Amino acid sequence: MSAKSLSLLILGVFSCVAHAQDAPKGPPDGWSAFLLNNVTVQQSSEDALRNRPSPFRPDLVTHTGGRLLNFLALQFKRGDWTYQGSYSDNRTIGGGSAYSLTNPMAFGVNTVETVGNARASVDTKSGLQELAATYRRDGMTVMVGKIDTANWYLADPLFAGDLNTGNDYGNAATRVVAPPFPSLAVVMRQDFGNGFSLTGIAGDSFGDRETLDAGRNLGRGDLAYVLELNYQDTKQHYQLTLNHVDAFRYYDKDAVWPGPGDKGPKVDAVMATASYRLDTNWAGFGRVGYSWGEGQIEDINYLAGVRYDLGRFYALASQSATRVATDNTPYRRGARGDTTFVSELTLNYKLHPQVTLGVTYDLYNTSGTSLLAKDGGWSGTRRNQVIGLRLTSFLPL
Repeated sequence: MSAKSLSLLILGVFSCVAHAQDAPKGPPDGWSAFLLNNVTVQQSSEDALRNRPSPFRPDLVTHTGGRLLNFLALQFKRGDWTYQGSYSDNRTIGGGSAYSLTNPMAFGVNTVETVGNARASVDTKSGLQELAATYRRDGMTVMVGKIDTANWYLADPLFAGDLNTGNDYGNAATRVVAPPFPSLAVVMRQDFGNGFSLTGIAGDSFGDRETLDAGRNLGRGDLAYVLELNYQDTKQHYQLTLNHVDAFRYYDKDAVWPGPGDKGPKVDAVMATASYRLDTNWAGFGRVGYSWGEGQIEDINYLAGVRYDLGRFYALASQSATRVATDNTPYRRGARGDTTFVSELTLNYKLHPQVTLGVTYDLYNTSGTSLLAKDGGWSGTRRNQVIGLRLTSFLPL
């Protein structure tokens, strides 16, 4: 689907909304806030490539990973209007460690920034993440501002875990459908009642989430679009997501796509998700994603898994298969048509209703002669194992 077609579809659907169910009453008027803290450390049996190797960051090829995240959100509500701001601080922790080894949503960040014509190493990702105004009435939500839109779609309430953005769904769940992260954006959501809702997003194709200069790609006419249909009740959740990202020039931290005047290639994607709670202990979930564009290393992903809850413990086990889409992979690790298999087991324990300790084990295998460099194939191996330990705290203020 083209960007123009998707934008017209978003506008058309929302312009036809009528007789929607009234939204449930939200929080009372006044101020509210919360603080999210996450610490993750990881160890891999093989070296993995994080972004492009650089003399500024020799540790971008590594078998260790460490991450510290602090996220503060503040909002003020009066009537139908809510004004909110958030600040996020992400840091690489541990000597010689990369930001993350296994989470594809974090691939390539916290590595290098551009200052003028010079490039320098960074191990932090800090800045104003969100500054927005939201209007809610009769089941319709409209949000406008500088928004980290990755937090407003691809969420699964049944299996969202601690971060409530699908991060506990399975590390391989979004391998081929990277969020476009538009910064200056409009988010519209309509609740139709009976479990159905529709979300539409239009904004900067990537943007700079770390400064107020959020519309540099938008100023060049480069946009991203998301359209997502959801159905959910207390036992089940079904989701269909369409995603388009225009070719864009500017990343975070003033970084640009390599090469004078170059742009990253545009991307289109579709993803379908289903989850069902069988009883109080067991639930199952699955996801299929497909993306197309010249810059896609992988284009098809299948994921299936189960979740088991017992008291303060909950565990997730998943199996995914992802197809390599090109022979032009970084450092010629992997080849078109190879399949990467990821088996994942996550065990979580609620130390407190707002504090979770988790251990994750990932086993990577490939049908080809080598894993992709980012999955641990840097040395040409076909197999990799990664173990991670995390502590996540959510504190209402």
